[in-house]
Amino acid sequence: MGRKIPKPSSRELKRRRGRQTRKQSSGLTKGGALTFTDLMAVERVSQPAVSPDGHRVAFVTTRVDHKENRTRHTIRLLDLRSHEIRDLTPGPGSHNQPAWSPDGEKLAFVSTRNERHAKQLWILPLAGGEAKPATSGYGGVEQPLWAPDSRRIAFTRTIVVSNDYAPRKGVRVDPHSGPAKAEVYGLVNRKSSARIADELLFRHWDSWRDRRRKHIFIVDTVNGKVADVTPHNCDAPPISLRSERDYDFSPAGSEIAFVMNPDDVVARSTNNSIFLQAIRGIKPVGEAVCISDSEACDCHPRYSANGSDIVYLAMEIPGYEADRNRIKLYNRTTKKTTVFLNRFDRNPSSFALRGSDDLIFIAHDRGRQSVYELDMTSGRVTQLTSESFNGLFRIVPGSKDLLVTRESSTEPADLYRLTPGKGIKPVLSTGPPPKETPLDAGATVQRLTCYGKVLSNREMNTAEEYWYPGADKKPIHGFLIRPPHFNSRQRYPLILLIHGGPQAAFADNFHYRWNTQLFAAQGVVVAYLNPRGSTGYGQKFTDQICGDWGGRCYQDLMLGVDFLLDRYRFIDGSRMAAAGASFGGFMINWIAGHTDRFRALVCHDGIFNAETMAYTTEELWFEEHEHGGMPHEKRQSFLKFSPHRFVQNFKTPTLVIQGEQDFRCPVSEGIGMFTALQTRGVPSRYVHFPDEGHWVQHPANTEVWYHEVIGWMMSHLLR
Repeated sequence: MGRKIPKPSSRELKRRRGRQTRKQSSGLTKGGALTFTDLMAVERVSQPAVSPDGHRVAFVTTRVDHKENRTRHTIRLLDLRSHEIRDLTPGPGSHNQPAWSPDGEKLAFVSTRNERHAKQLWILPLAGGEAKPATSGYGGVEQPLWAPDSRRIAFTRTIVVSNDYAPRKGVRVDPHSGPAKAEVYGLVNRKSSARIADELLFRHWDSWRDRRRKHIFIVDTVNGKVADVTPHNCDAPPISLRSERDYDFSPAGSEIAFVMNPDDVVARSTNNSIFLQAIRGIKPVGEAVCISDSEACDCHPRYSANGSDIVYLAMEIPGYEADRNRIKLYNRTTKKTTVFLNRFDRNPSSFALRGSDDLIFIAHDRGRQSVYELDMTSGRVTQLTSESFNGLFRIVPGSKDLLVTRESSTEPADLYRLTPGKGIKPVLSTGPPPKETPLDAGATVQRLTCYGKVLSNREMNTAEEYWYPGADKKPIHGFLIRPPHFNSRQRYPLILLIHGGPQAAFADNFHYRWNTQLFAAQGVVVAYLNPRGSTGYGQKFTDQICGDWGGRCYQDLMLGVDFLLDRYRFIDGSRMAAAGASFGGFMINWIAGHTDRFRALVCHDGIFNAETMAYTTEELWFEEHEHGGMPHEKRQSFLKFSPHRFVQNFKTPTLVIQGEQDFRCPVSEGIGMFTALQTRGVPSRYVHFPDEGHWVQHPANTEVWYHEVIGWMMSHLLR
């Protein structure tokens, strides 16, 4: 792992520095290093919704409430002409998911104004007056969508679907959580806390399902009547592999397209399919009709402006959650389906229709997220942005402009108005972009909000990017953050961060759970790489992680460390630490058994024993695709890259972190890793969060997490 990597020429270094300066200049003044308190002080911008006339934007800001140990959401209104911003929901509670009525006169949103009850749908008249609730009862409300008549609203709600549950007269139903578990399970003793499972999937991510399903409802906002339009013993929309919103009204408002997985055992299936359901008022009429033409994952249905077509995202390989999305168009007259983006080697995650034959979408692209345009007449794709991270986007009616959230490693997300230029031919190479690639592909942007400016007096260095030859000479992409007040004459410790997924990617964006600037603020260099399996570098590159978790991906990471030590002389190779979560946690456990080059390791919710993981996790399609079956069918595949087989090699001090409610990588994996370290006499520490799942989300726990992770690594790096 010590071979020499050719250094770039002085001309190439000058070009890179120039590009980096133009692209990422943050304008930050000299100041102190970023702290956890600073990180939590940022109001996080999300969920923009543009008014039908294109003049206003309702959006959500999220802030941390330390006193209550929770996050609170507020809806604000931005005038795109005057740039004035005002609060729409200044009262108590938490409010989010704004949705404009088609006539532009009302704004629907989801609120917990009464915190003793489940989230409900509220409607605010924008001409004046108070917001009023439109729904009640347990089950909550998510993803409100207005019908074209500006009277009805579709939303999702969780309901009990159980043959053992029969509501009893006089028994109070909790307005927040619904019927008691004992009632739902039909337990002989109502005081029992037992749960019963008769089928998979009985728990998911971080919660027990308790015989509940997600269904789509429609409420009539005039008379208050509500009806379930997907009354099936299935989740509609599905609870996994979802898109931004998985249902849509037809332009006439007489039909709704939605996503549902009809298979009996959804734990082993990615068969999310598009269904069409006729409706009269708020009620379904007849049976839903499936229009999907494969058993792979379909999602994100949208009607064309005249209602003649339905466009949706579609994968090709059944059972593979990380397959590349294509865009399909179903013609309702001919019943034929047309496929777009067959040769476009990026993975669209969301899209919006603009006009009759124009479609805008976003996709991961070499450590960024780029915006693209698809001409559905010619099939031609144009890249509208390059080398910038664009999050959510919305079309601004009455113009060619887009509203985007934009961020970088030094600046949290804010709202921008993006005016596309001519664009460029999509850059689909796995390696670096061509030298002549114009910054942002000719687009211009106007900043609309400045919530990220709260960090403007903190010293942060922009993310430097680099490419290096990984396993089998494939170009691998990475980023590096230098510490505040960097001095090239000093030698600094290195922290290597490893992303989860594994079919995911690190990007030049602002992360709250693994914030690179907060790690660098400790006086260390932070490196984060996108090895084999990462997204945004072509589907073949993503696929190459399958069945090879400890192979080329591990080599890519170690070769990346070699490259950094050779290129950046200010990195002290004798003081290095590595950390990761989920798949990154697996890789930390794998590293523990295969190298002692790091002084400290941090494993968060990582896999220790691949066999036990397969039988205790919930989404089995992932295990079956990765290994070609379950352990009783393909045992050697599971054993090949299982960290538990290499416990005898463990030497590196390791911090293990685990959430009790993590049902993706269950608690036994974290406890198993810690026990192995302890029995080997390896310095180790176990941090257990009983109320967290796969992620740490409560503010108090987040503070403890950062304190423990940073404290563990620095205690070993500074010895």
